[in-house]
Amino acid sequence: MTNREVAELAGVSSAAVSRYLNGGYLSEEKRARIAAAIEETGYVPSANARILRTKKSDTIGVILTKTDENAMSGVVSGIEKYFFASDYGTSIAYVGDDTKEQSKTMRSLLERQIDGIILVSSAPIPGDVDLYLRARVPVVVVGQHSRELSSVRFDNFGAAYDLASSLGCTPDSRIAYIDAAGRYRSFGADRRKGFLAGLERIGIDQDRIAVRTAGFTVDDGYRTVDELLSKGTEFDYISCATDTIAAGAIKAIRKHYRHIDAPRAPRVSGFGNDLVLQAVAGPMPTVRFDYEECGIKSAEIMIDLLKDRLSNSRSLVLGYQIVGV
Repeated sequence: MTNREVAELAGVSSAAVSRYLNGGYLSEEKRARIAAAIEETGYVPSANARILRTKKSDTIGVILTKTDENAMSGVVSGIEKYFFASDYGTSIAYVGDDTKEQSKTMRSLLERQIDGIILVSSAPIPGDVDLYLRARVPVVVVGQHSRELSSVRFDNFGAAYDLASSLGCTPDSRIAYIDAAGRYRSFGADRRKGFLAGLERIGIDQDRIAVRTAGFTVDDGYRTVDELLSKGTEFDYISCATDTIAAGAIKAIRKHYRHIDAPRAPRVSGFGNDLVLQAVAGPMPTVRFDYEECGIKSAEIMIDLLKDRLSNSRSLVLGYQIVGV
């Protein structure tokens, strides 16, 4: 079935069918006849032909780098929900931290006439930002700030500052902070700085604070805190840069104190409000970020860029909620 055959059945020109399919102006009478012909024949226009004609695919590429699974699933859910309501599709690619793989994926998306790209990454934009500036389509970065590109991120400094202020620490408290290791943890620096600033406000001296780093898994958190506790120093609080690390910290505390609620056991806090991890490790003070809302906002910005409602890049910082304290 072709445009011409639909046109013959509807008694209109092929051009009229093309205008109908592309949302162009037609009289209501012609529009009704074409709609009836399409309904009768079950005609589905060729997506490839439309892309060649319009240079648009009505599809947004979403590139996912290494990040927290709870955060990533929430962001992607928000992106897809918004684009579905806006009649856009998504093409999702997970590429980890490999810069070459990102470049290859971007070229593949552009060859398919993708309309825009959303980069979901907790890492600094890998390689040269020109990779994205040369894309010739709008780009929105999720999870970090970019001076050159539109971005959506959370206020990690403010969240960490408020978390430290709400734990009930005193100037005599001994604190351990477990930072997220690796160059790709761009949020880590803001969380560490915010948490230490919150402790400074309380009046806790730096010599009462131990800062360590851990990888991004439960086992990494366990090994780091197990080593810390094996040295014999007792802590009142162990705060972790993510709930994943915090789950490992709780596992180590159970080893050393037999129970997380033992009288001298340190209290643990995290970031992310991962309910699955908390179901296993137990409830803890943490920071709730609305990841789905983050995805929705990034999609909104993308649509604004596509419709020329934004002339310059836009930076959006989202809030947070302290829970479990």
